[in-house]
Order: sequence, then C-alpha cells, then structure tokens
Amino acid sequence: MNLLGVFILSISSWQCEDNRIEADLFHLPLYMDTVSINSISFSSYRIAPNLGSNEKLYLGTKNGLNVPVSFIEIETPSPNYWNYYYDSTIDIDSLHFKLYTNDSLLGLKEVLLPSLYFKSGFHFDESKSTYLDFSGFTISDWIELGSPRIKINTVKDTVFESDGSIMTISDKFLSTELVWDIMSIIYNLTFSKNTTFAIYNPQIDYFEAFSEEATTGEKDPKVLMYYRRSVITGDSTTNDTTSATIYSSGDLSIIKPNVMSLDSTKLGLSNGMGLRSVMNISFSSDSLPEGSLIRKALLSLPIDTSGSSDGYNIIVDPIDELVDTADVVFDTDPYSVIGYPYPYRVSSDIKNGMFIISLKSFLQNITLGNETNLGFKVIANEKNDPFESINFDIENESAKPVLKIIYVSN
Repeated sequence: MNLLGVFILSISSWQCEDNRIEADLFHLPLYMDTVSINSISFSSYRIAPNLGSNEKLYLGTKNGLNVPVSFIEIETPSPNYWNYYYDSTIDIDSLHFKLYTNDSLLGLKEVLLPSLYFKSGFHFDESKSTYLDFSGFTISDWIELGSPRIKINTVKDTVFESDGSIMTISDKFLSTELVWDIMSIIYNLTFSKNTTFAIYNPQIDYFEAFSEEATTGEKDPKVLMYYRRSVITGDSTTNDTTSATIYSSGDLSIIKPNVMSLDSTKLGLSNGMGLRSVMNISFSSDSLPEGSLIRKALLSLPIDTSGSSDGYNIIVDPIDELVDTADVVFDTDPYSVIGYPYPYRVSSDIKNGMFIISLKSFLQNITLGNETNLGFKVIANEKNDPFESINFDIENESAKPVLKIIYVSN
C-alpha cells in the first residue's frame, strides 16, 4: 500500500508540472548582437494650446504665459433644480458656486482673488477651443458676481508617539474653497439650457484651482443649493431641509502664449506654448539582418536639466503622414498617428535628466514590413503643468541621443 501511495503521488505530481520540451539548440547558428543608431534628428512645430484635459484651472501670468480667463460650464441639471424657484412648496435658502484649490494660505495673505462672472447662451468647446477662438473677447456684457468668500477645510489629525502614551491632535489641511453667493442670478438660470461661469481678473498675478478632471466630484467646480420642501401630512405641514449639487460639465482655461519668449534655437516641448516636436530615426527594414528578433530597443534622449525637472511625462507616437510645419501655428495638430490605441504609443517620465523609452514593438514591425518609418511625434503629456517646458539636450557631445537595439539573428 505504501508503494502504491508513492506511485499515485508521483503520477499526480508529474501531471501538475509543465510539459517542457528538452532540446539541444547549440547546433543552431543563432547569435545575439547589439546595434546603436545615433542618426536622430528633431524639428519643432507649434499648435494653438488647449488645456481642456488639464487637472487645473488657471488665471494670471507665469513663465511668460498668460491666462486671461477660465470658463466653467454648468448644464441644466436633471431634475431641473433651477425650476424650484417657481415651486410654491419649495423655498431656496442659498445658492453658491464653489471652486477648490490647494493653496492653504489663500485666506491668510493679502492677494487679489478672481472675480466670478456669468452669462447664459455662451459656448466653448472644452477639447478644441483655444485663444484663437476668442480674439477680441470682452467680459463687459457678462453679469459680475464679485469676489469669493474663503473657507479653509481641515480635519482633526491624531498622532500617537511610538510609546503610545502621548497624543497630538492637529488640524490637517484638506482644501481651500472659494465660495460665491449666486442667488442673484437664480432667475437667469431658470431660462438657460447651458450656462457659463468665468473667473476673470486682469490684475491677478497667478491663481490655480482644480478642474473637473482632477477628482470624481469632491473638488470639482460646482453649484450647491440648499432648499426646504413643504410636506403636507393631514392637517400638519413640515419642512424638509435638503441640498442638491450641480457639477460642472466642462471647463477650460484660455492660455495665450507669448511668441516672443519662444527660443527658436531650442528643441523641446511645452503644453502652454503649444510646442511639439517631430523625431526622425534612421531605421528601416534593412537596419538589421533579415529575420532578426528584437529583444530590446531603448531610445535615450538627454534633457537640458537647467530648465526642466524629473517627472515630466513625454509621449512618443509614430506618424503616418508627412506634413510641412515650417513657420506655421496650427489650430490643431497636423500629424495623424498610428500608435493610439495600438501598442506603438508609448510614454515615460524624465528621470535624472534622461528620457528613456522602448520602441521595440514598432521597430520589429518595420523589420517585418508591416510598418513604414516616417518619424515620431513627440509631445508633452496633457497632465503636465502647462507652465513648465523641457528642451532636448541634443548638442551635448558626451550624451547624444541614441537608440540601442539588442537582437537575435541566425
């Protein structure tokens, strides 16, 4: 019985193992080799910048860029809370517009704050509108709602010492609210399908708040309504106090780049300037022996650390059409790409002054004859701070851009 148990255990163990194929491959003429490609060139082009996907709303001037106005759209909610104004069973106690910021000192220092304005029937396209669409824009025909009240949001934070005997309780900062009373326009809201608010102050130095892209509602721009509903039960009437939150449906900061501050001798990226680049790498199906299998293909681009910092995210995408971009500012990006949503679109952060990214998938398909190398579009991730920019350090003799490919061939 013991021998039978050992036999059954052996059979079970054998069935659970991978069925490996053992073979001697030393007779095959395979070898691994490395090739380095240094023939890499860049050219820059500009588009009118759009910040519709950014996680912040801005106002003011910073690093040579100016944001004269930011728009926030509030769609008619469902149910239509604006019509509560006409409901005799409902009393609206308050109506407030709110923005949120991470500036914990905003209410403690003497600074200019943005003013809020309102207009019905005003439209903007969150994903497409740029400063070119608002040439000659004026706020004079908007309803001014004044400056905000500042509210600091905190929570009690309890900290225990390592011995557990001492407890420290302090206020932990969460966010700063900018609150505007907008009861004065409740009548206007009842007649509007789409309403737009704007933050504007030509004297402000710099201000930023969270956009609708930043959170899932907690810090989104919003309108908060408190109201009381009269409930009649038999001979008695009670008031039920409740609230409704109407979130923004879109927002956009109109950023206007200062073209004079753009150094045409430098090649780089900037969301705020609308600055993008095209990279050309001398690689074709003949760059590797026929039938080669690429193990690694890492592109290394040195970055000028004097004007950039780590964490800046860059996207590289193969283009599928050549365009003449000399001395032109485009409304939208003229380069169509083949990468997204396919695996050719790749991105990475700058680390220690170097941008390193894998191009293995696209280069392998070039060797197979599936794709043609027309160059790569290089852009800054839309989540990057639009007031930051980077420059490629391609003239540094000690650290030139290079594509290193490790491949296996026969």
